Amino acid sequence: MRQKFLFLVFILFSSFELFACSCSRRWNDSFSLTARNSEFVALVKIISFDEYLDRKITDYDRKIPYSMTVEIIKKYKGKENRKRITIFGDNGIMCRPYLSNFELNGYYLISPNPLNNSETTEYDFFVCRTEYLKVDIESNKPCGNYSMFRNKIDLTSFESKLKNGNGDVVIIIVFGILLILVPIIVRRNIKEKVTIKTTDFYT
Repeated sequence: MRQKFLFLVFILFSSFELFACSCSRRWNDSFSLTARNSEFVALVKIISFDEYLDRKITDYDRKIPYSMTVEIIKKYKGKENRKRITIFGDNGIMCRPYLSNFELNGYYLISPNPLNNSETTEYDFFVCRTEYLKVDIESNKPCGNYSMFRNKIDLTSFESKLKNGNGDVVIIIVFGILLILVPIIVRRNIKEKVTIKTTDFYT
Protein backbone atom coordinates (compact mmCIF):
# COMPACT_ATOMS: atom_id res chain seq x y z
CA MET A 1 0.00 0.00 0.00
CA ARG A 2 2.80 2.36 0.92
CA GLN A 3 4.62 1.61 -2.34
CA LYS A 4 1.48 2.40 -4.32
CA PHE A 5 1.09 5.70 -2.45
CA LEU A 6 4.70 6.70 -3.14
CA PHE A 7 4.26 5.75 -6.78
CA LEU A 8 1.16 7.96 -7.09
CA VAL A 9 3.00 10.87 -5.45
CA PHE A 10 5.86 10.43 -7.92
CA ILE A 11 3.43 10.39 -10.88
CA LEU A 12 1.65 13.50 -9.59
CA PHE A 13 4.92 15.36 -9.09
CA SER A 14 6.11 14.41 -12.56
CA SER A 15 2.82 15.61 -14.03
CA PHE A 16 3.27 19.01 -12.39
CA GLU A 17 6.74 19.28 -13.87
CA LEU A 18 5.48 18.42 -17.33
CA PHE A 19 2.28 20.45 -17.43
CA ALA A 20 2.61 23.30 -14.92
CA CYS A 21 3.90 25.57 -17.65
CA SER A 22 1.80 24.35 -20.56
CA CYS A 23 0.91 27.74 -21.95
CA SER A 24 0.82 29.42 -25.32
CA ARG A 25 2.08 32.94 -25.90
CA ARG A 26 -0.11 35.58 -27.48
CA TRP A 27 0.32 36.01 -31.23
CA ASN A 28 1.65 39.54 -30.60
CA ASP A 29 3.75 38.68 -27.53
CA SER A 30 6.79 40.94 -27.26
CA PHE A 31 8.85 42.79 -24.68
CA SER A 32 7.49 46.14 -25.85
CA LEU A 33 3.94 44.94 -25.15
CA THR A 34 4.94 43.54 -21.74
CA ALA A 35 6.80 46.72 -20.77
CA ARG A 36 3.89 48.94 -21.79
CA ASN A 37 1.55 47.02 -19.46
CA SER A 38 4.05 46.50 -16.64
CA GLU A 39 4.51 48.52 -13.45
CA PHE A 40 8.29 48.05 -13.31
CA VAL A 41 10.87 48.16 -16.11
CA ALA A 42 14.62 48.49 -15.66
CA LEU A 43 18.07 47.85 -17.07
CA VAL A 44 19.94 45.55 -14.67
CA LYS A 45 23.24 43.70 -14.22
CA ILE A 46 23.39 40.16 -12.81
CA ILE A 47 25.51 40.42 -9.66
CA SER A 48 25.27 36.91 -8.20
CA PHE A 49 23.44 33.60 -8.19
CA ASP A 50 22.45 33.00 -4.59
CA GLU A 51 20.49 29.75 -4.25
CA TYR A 52 20.67 26.60 -6.35
CA LEU A 53 18.19 23.79 -6.92
CA ASP A 54 18.99 20.66 -4.93
CA ARG A 55 17.76 18.29 -7.63
CA LYS A 56 18.45 17.66 -11.28
CA ILE A 57 16.14 19.00 -13.96
CA THR A 58 15.42 17.14 -17.17
CA ASP A 59 17.74 18.21 -20.04
CA TYR A 60 20.05 20.15 -17.70
CA ASP A 61 23.34 18.56 -16.64
CA ARG A 62 24.61 21.28 -14.31
CA LYS A 63 23.56 23.05 -11.13
CA ILE A 64 20.74 25.48 -11.80
CA PRO A 65 20.36 28.77 -9.91
CA TYR A 66 17.06 29.31 -8.12
CA SER A 67 17.57 32.97 -7.15
CA MET A 68 19.80 35.80 -8.29
CA THR A 69 20.67 39.32 -7.19
CA VAL A 70 20.57 42.04 -9.81
CA GLU A 71 21.76 45.63 -9.65
CA ILE A 72 19.45 48.24 -11.11
CA ILE A 73 21.49 50.30 -13.57
CA LYS A 74 18.57 52.42 -14.75
CA LYS A 75 14.89 52.40 -13.86
CA TYR A 76 12.55 53.28 -16.72
CA LYS A 77 9.29 52.70 -14.94
CA GLY A 78 8.04 51.87 -11.45
CA LYS A 79 8.28 52.72 -7.76
CA GLU A 80 11.17 50.39 -6.87
CA ASN A 81 13.80 52.47 -5.06
CA ARG A 82 16.34 49.82 -4.05
CA LYS A 83 19.66 49.52 -5.82
CA ARG A 84 19.56 45.71 -5.76
CA ILE A 85 16.67 43.25 -5.91
CA THR A 86 16.26 39.47 -5.83
CA ILE A 87 14.65 37.53 -8.67
CA PHE A 88 13.54 33.90 -8.41
CA GLY A 89 13.58 31.34 -11.22
CA ASP A 90 11.87 28.04 -11.84
CA ASN A 91 12.26 25.01 -9.58
CA GLY A 92 10.83 22.57 -12.10
CA ILE A 93 7.15 22.93 -11.21
CA MET A 94 6.45 26.65 -11.64
CA CYS A 95 5.75 28.84 -14.66
CA ARG A 96 9.06 30.66 -14.51
CA PRO A 97 12.11 30.52 -16.80
CA TYR A 98 15.20 28.79 -15.44
CA LEU A 99 17.84 31.26 -14.29
CA SER A 100 20.42 29.26 -16.22
CA ASN A 101 19.22 31.42 -19.14
CA PHE A 102 21.03 34.36 -17.53
CA GLU A 103 24.76 35.13 -17.49
CA LEU A 104 26.67 36.38 -14.48
CA ASN A 105 27.71 40.04 -15.02
CA GLY A 106 25.37 40.17 -18.02
CA TYR A 107 23.05 43.10 -18.67
CA TYR A 108 19.32 42.69 -19.21
CA LEU A 109 16.26 44.79 -19.83
CA ILE A 110 13.65 43.36 -17.46
CA SER A 111 9.98 43.70 -16.59
CA PRO A 112 9.57 41.31 -13.62
CA ASN A 113 6.56 40.59 -11.44
CA PRO A 114 6.54 41.46 -7.72
CA LEU A 115 5.79 38.54 -5.41
CA ASN A 116 3.93 40.78 -2.95
CA ASN A 117 3.03 44.43 -2.36
CA SER A 118 5.72 45.23 0.22
CA GLU A 119 8.66 47.58 -0.30
CA THR A 120 11.04 44.65 0.16
CA THR A 121 9.33 42.37 -2.34
CA GLU A 122 11.22 39.87 -4.42
CA TYR A 123 10.43 39.25 -8.08
CA ASP A 124 10.01 36.55 -10.70
CA PHE A 125 9.37 36.19 -14.44
CA PHE A 126 6.40 34.53 -16.13
CA VAL A 127 7.55 32.04 -18.76
CA CYS A 128 4.51 32.65 -20.98
CA ARG A 129 5.47 36.27 -21.69
CA THR A 130 8.60 38.00 -22.96
CA GLU A 131 9.70 39.76 -19.75
CA TYR A 132 13.43 40.17 -20.31
CA LEU A 133 15.90 40.86 -23.11
CA LYS A 134 19.67 40.41 -23.17
CA VAL A 135 21.45 43.73 -23.65
CA ASP A 136 24.68 44.19 -25.61
CA ILE A 137 26.06 46.91 -23.37
CA GLU A 138 28.77 47.90 -25.87
CA SER A 139 26.29 48.68 -28.63
CA ASN A 140 23.65 49.76 -26.08
CA LYS A 141 21.07 47.50 -27.72
CA PRO A 142 18.70 44.89 -26.26
CA CYS A 143 18.39 41.81 -28.50
CA GLY A 144 15.49 39.40 -28.83
CA ASN A 145 11.73 39.56 -29.17
CA TYR A 146 11.34 43.31 -28.73
CA SER A 147 8.32 43.60 -31.04
CA MET A 148 6.68 41.91 -34.02
CA PHE A 149 8.90 43.94 -36.35
CA ARG A 150 12.09 44.45 -34.34
CA ASN A 151 14.65 42.14 -32.78
CA LYS A 152 16.93 45.00 -31.77
CA ILE A 153 16.46 48.55 -30.53
CA ASP A 154 18.82 51.01 -28.85
CA LEU A 155 18.04 51.91 -25.25
CA THR A 156 17.43 55.58 -26.04
CA SER A 157 14.74 54.69 -28.57
CA PHE A 158 13.27 52.14 -26.18
CA GLU A 159 12.95 54.75 -23.43
CA SER A 160 11.33 57.21 -25.85
CA LYS A 161 8.81 54.63 -27.10
CA LEU A 162 8.00 53.55 -23.54
CA LYS A 163 7.21 57.15 -22.58
CA ASN A 164 5.56 58.38 -25.77
CA GLY A 165 3.94 55.26 -27.16
CA ASN A 166 5.07 52.51 -29.48
CA GLY A 167 4.96 53.35 -33.18
CA ASP A 168 4.99 49.64 -33.99
CA VAL A 169 1.35 49.49 -32.89
CA VAL A 170 0.47 51.90 -35.70
CA ILE A 171 2.39 49.72 -38.15
CA ILE A 172 0.43 46.65 -37.00
CA ILE A 173 -2.89 48.47 -37.44
CA VAL A 174 -1.95 49.74 -40.91
CA PHE A 175 -0.69 46.30 -41.91
CA GLY A 176 -3.95 44.73 -40.71
CA ILE A 177 -6.04 47.23 -42.67
CA LEU A 178 -3.99 46.54 -45.80
CA LEU A 179 -4.50 42.79 -45.37
CA ILE A 180 -8.24 43.41 -45.39
CA LEU A 181 -8.39 46.04 -48.16
CA VAL A 182 -5.95 44.58 -50.71
CA PRO A 183 -7.93 41.34 -51.37
CA ILE A 184 -11.16 43.37 -51.63
CA ILE A 185 -9.62 45.75 -54.20
CA VAL A 186 -8.08 42.87 -56.18
CA ARG A 187 -11.41 40.99 -56.29
CA ARG A 188 -13.23 44.14 -57.36
CA ASN A 189 -10.75 44.80 -60.20
CA ILE A 190 -11.04 41.20 -61.39
CA LYS A 191 -14.83 41.43 -61.31
CA GLU A 192 -14.77 44.71 -63.30
CA LYS A 193 -12.45 43.20 -65.92
CA VAL A 194 -14.71 40.15 -66.28
CA THR A 195 -17.75 42.42 -66.64
CA ILE A 196 -16.02 44.53 -69.31
CA LYS A 197 -14.94 41.45 -71.28
CA THR A 198 -18.46 40.02 -71.09
CA THR A 199 -19.94 43.30 -72.29
CA ASP A 200 -17.45 43.50 -75.20
CA PHE A 201 -18.28 39.95 -76.18
CA TYR A 202 -21.97 40.70 -76.57
CA THR A 203 -21.55 44.06 -78.34
